[in-house]
Amino acid sequence: MKSGISLKYNLMKLDAKLGKRQMEVAEFIGFGYSIKETADHLNMSVETVKSTLKAVYAKIGIQKATELSKFVFCLRFDIPLSLCQPMRQIIASVFLMLFVSTLFTHDDFCRSRRTHRIERVSNVRRLKD
Repeated sequence: MKSGISLKYNLMKLDAKLGKRQMEVAEFIGFGYSIKETADHLNMSVETVKSTLKAVYAKIGIQKATELSKFVFCLRFDIPLSLCQPMRQIIASVFLMLFVSTLFTHDDFCRSRRTHRIERVSNVRRLKD
């Protein structure tokens, strides 16, 4: 049986042809702008943005703004949609490993820069004496 993630990719119409205005609205909403902000930037009414957004959702076959974000991001950066989720998990794992490795390699990881500077100055003074 397929996972929920795979089913979403299969339901999403990756080859959907959006008009110029639909793509503009999709990009603004997909990158986190509110409907009002999108309307202001594109010189449209809020109702026009809502109806355009509804048409975009229908064409792509999605229901949520988060799905639209994923669609627009992958489309904009020419990433196959099926790779987005695994790639995101891989990148998150790499960052987590880097973070954890810094915790174990630096025993004074949580000290402030000021503390380090004070210690360096005192070490230099000791060397001069």
